Amino acid sequence: MLKFARCSLNQKLTIISFLSTGTALLVVFIAFAVVSVANHRKDEAMQLSSFAGVIGANSVHALQFNDRAAAQTTLSALKAKEEIAGAILFDRHGKVFARYVAPDHGDDVFTDVDDIGLDAASLASANLGGRALWNTRMRLYREIGGDGVAGVAGVVMIEADLSAMWRDIGKGLGLIAAAMCGSLLVSLLLASRFKSSIADPLTKLIDTARQVSRSQNFTLRIEHQRTDELGALIDSFNDMLAQIEERGAALIDHRKELERQVGVRTEQLEKAKNAAEAASRAKSAFLATMSHEIRTPMNGVLGMTEMLLGTKLTETQRKYTHLVKSSGEHLLVIINDILDFSKIEAGKLSVEYINFNLWDLLDDINNVYAPQAQHKGIALDFDIANNIPVAICGDPNRLRQIMANLLGNAIKFTDHGRIRASVQICGEDQQACALRFEVHDTGIGVSREARERIFEAFSQADGSTTRKYGGTGLGLAISRQLVELMGGRIGVDNALTQGSIFWFTVSFDKRRVDPDEPGFSLTEIEGQRVLIVDEHTASREQLAEQAMAWQLDCDCVDSSLLAAQRLDAAARAGRPYDLAVIDMALARTSGLSLAAAIRAEPASRATRIVLISDNRLAADPVQRREAGVAYQLIKPVRPGDLFECLAARTRAPVDAAPMPAPAHAAPMPAPAAARSTPGPHRASAPSGQRRVLLAEDNPVNVEVATAMLDSLGLSVHCARNGAEALQAARESDYDIVLMDCQMPVMDGMAATAEIRRLERDTKGMRGVPIIAITANALQGDRETCLAAGMDDYLSKPFTQSQLSALLGRWITLPLTGGARAAESAPANDPIGPMPPLRSPAPAAAAAPVARPASARDAINSHALDNIRALSAERGDVLVQRVVRAYVGDTPRQFVALRAALAAVDTGGLRKVAHSLKSSSANVGAEALAQMCKDLELLGRNNSTEGAARLLGEMEHEFLAVRDSLDAILEKET
Repeated sequence: MLKFARCSLNQKLTIISFLSTGTALLVVFIAFAVVSVANHRKDEAMQLSSFAGVIGANSVHALQFNDRAAAQTTLSALKAKEEIAGAILFDRHGKVFARYVAPDHGDDVFTDVDDIGLDAASLASANLGGRALWNTRMRLYREIGGDGVAGVAGVVMIEADLSAMWRDIGKGLGLIAAAMCGSLLVSLLLASRFKSSIADPLTKLIDTARQVSRSQNFTLRIEHQRTDELGALIDSFNDMLAQIEERGAALIDHRKELERQVGVRTEQLEKAKNAAEAASRAKSAFLATMSHEIRTPMNGVLGMTEMLLGTKLTETQRKYTHLVKSSGEHLLVIINDILDFSKIEAGKLSVEYINFNLWDLLDDINNVYAPQAQHKGIALDFDIANNIPVAICGDPNRLRQIMANLLGNAIKFTDHGRIRASVQICGEDQQACALRFEVHDTGIGVSREARERIFEAFSQADGSTTRKYGGTGLGLAISRQLVELMGGRIGVDNALTQGSIFWFTVSFDKRRVDPDEPGFSLTEIEGQRVLIVDEHTASREQLAEQAMAWQLDCDCVDSSLLAAQRLDAAARAGRPYDLAVIDMALARTSGLSLAAAIRAEPASRATRIVLISDNRLAADPVQRREAGVAYQLIKPVRPGDLFECLAARTRAPVDAAPMPAPAHAAPMPAPAAARSTPGPHRASAPSGQRRVLLAEDNPVNVEVATAMLDSLGLSVHCARNGAEALQAARESDYDIVLMDCQMPVMDGMAATAEIRRLERDTKGMRGVPIIAITANALQGDRETCLAAGMDDYLSKPFTQSQLSALLGRWITLPLTGGARAAESAPANDPIGPMPPLRSPAPAAAAAPVARPASARDAINSHALDNIRALSAERGDVLVQRVVRAYVGDTPRQFVALRAALAAVDTGGLRKVAHSLKSSSANVGAEALAQMCKDLELLGRNNSTEGAARLLGEMEHEFLAVRDSLDAILEKET
């Protein structure tokens, strides 16, 4: 049927004619054949019956008198009939009495004939078997004499050969078939002659329809003189074309009118659009300009307030100053919200896609908002799923902003109870991971009516003038725009009992996360063997659950004795533990003593040790170093801290010399984001001033750091490269070393490794704390410094309060210097006396610094004010020395950059850009520092693409910086 449907009309008519005529003739032929066969067999049966009657009548006496010869003579009379193949006489007992076989038939004619029964059923069955319709032979059984069995003299059987009959039938059927084929051929010829009268008009219709479709010419018509149905169809087709032609003309006229109207409306809409865009741009420009103009004096207010807090004030004055600073910071948040909203309206707000550590980001948020909640008497808990990715690809700043808005609102609208922030995976595949963030609070809740408008701009749940809670109503609107910009959704639900649940979902691309980036892959720690030693079941099970989620081979023991046995057995089996997590508070000994015992055993010395304790039992750095403790974590242990401890050993230093770090120089205190509590440096120090070795090659950084250290009451010795620092460490005893990482001759990594080797080989030489001071701020740089043997990390540029807080964790500062630094530290300084050490955010995560449009904007004067504040008597002289050193040294740096670029030396390009970056940041040349950072990233990626253009912009920017610095100095002198 499918092939028939695809045939042409001519073929279909031919097939129909052939099938109809052929079917009729075939039915007639079959009927004729059946009738002919039936009639011939009927005639043969009648003849056999006649012969059987004659033979039976003539054989009665032979059967009665048992005269076989007479019977044989009677049967031989059948010779006259050629179609008789043979005959058999059976006596009254059913036995063969006599037989006859025609001469032209063999003796095997009746081989299948045996004695028969003389009853009627047997004879009827035998007759049926010998009369098959298509058989070439016919048999007939007939009784001889009498009606009953007793009166039956015998049975005669005659068999006829029907071959002649079939030949006659075949000849007749052949003639009939020939006649039928002739009739079929004649019918096909007649059909082919008349089918054109049907097919030709239809073909014309098809061709005309195709031509109209191709040319869109509706003036075509089909000429004909038919009066049948096909003629009516052609007339209808011509009428349809005429109507389409008329309608097309009307549509053309209507389209021209519409085009004219659309042109007029478009012109009107264009004018309205331009006016609306101009108004929107004016509004956005106004908001941006006003936000910027307000922020500029606000920075001055906050800066001067911070400096005022560093002076001698009465308690009342200090209280008022803190209130001014707090109010200014709150006003700055409102200004930032307005600026973000103006960017959203102008379509200028965008998101970045960079790799960052989600755990560290959430911990930062927790550390910021936990004190606020605690101050209000509210509990703030973070519920982070164990299976969330270690690192994700997205915009950390925007994610932080969304969480800050939701947590800030939760704290503001909750008077009692608790707040819980949770992060769960709501969908994951090979390409992306979708996370759901929720903030549950027990506050006032959100009504159903307010939920419909709470995410609109300048909208609040309570919009009355007597509302209890203030705010601009922009936070949730900005959060919604940011979430939607990242391809997610945000909403609010009522909690089951009290309060509300604000949630949002964001999908992060897993393909953009570099699996080789340190800290970004679970494969770094997968399969490591970990032993957990903790007598408290709950904490032990919690640590084990986290380890199993990371697919670690984890074992747990509840005593120091079992721990020693398990470590020894593992070492003897050739499968030592990679890490031992030991609780400080053990029953019969301390975790520190157990660590020292483990380190004393050669078989278990390769096992890294992580000590877990609370603040009260925390060990100081010297105790940990002597006991061989690699890291110390403060309870409650964050998963991110534990992960960094596990992954630190798998990361190789970037620029370190190719030598293993000594065992005692394991990174301390805790790794990235680990909350450690180091104590003061306990090694013996000379009486008098504390001595500091400053290893720094950049003259500007030397001036700034020296001034900061002098103001802290410390004695400073400067080394211009790692080799000088190593020589100074050999010749003199220092309380602490500040080591730059990238220096000529020998870099800070190699110098640190050599100092640690010297400490290990020199009997009686104490281990000096080495602090890395570097402008590197990429993910993994801090871990690299700690793995090279340094004890702590400080990223440039740093403030005096940050430097003081860091030094105070390792040495005892003079009272005057420590007090002065504490007074000048801002209230919300992220580095306090004992802060958690954090990994710096990835470089790409930092907000881009706006490039200055003129020399007036080339310098951030606050940086110079910070330098001036280092010395009350010699502040101006110190600024002049720093500026002269910077202006005099920078041209040499540009010469080195040009040489490195010409030689395609990406390593040299990176090192020089790194040095220039820190010195530029110290004098407030923020735009130039950002350019140096971009150039340093090119060097890190072993690429010089775009470096020449960027270097030209840097040289042009330096001219503006130099002019600005000259103007500042001239104004001050």
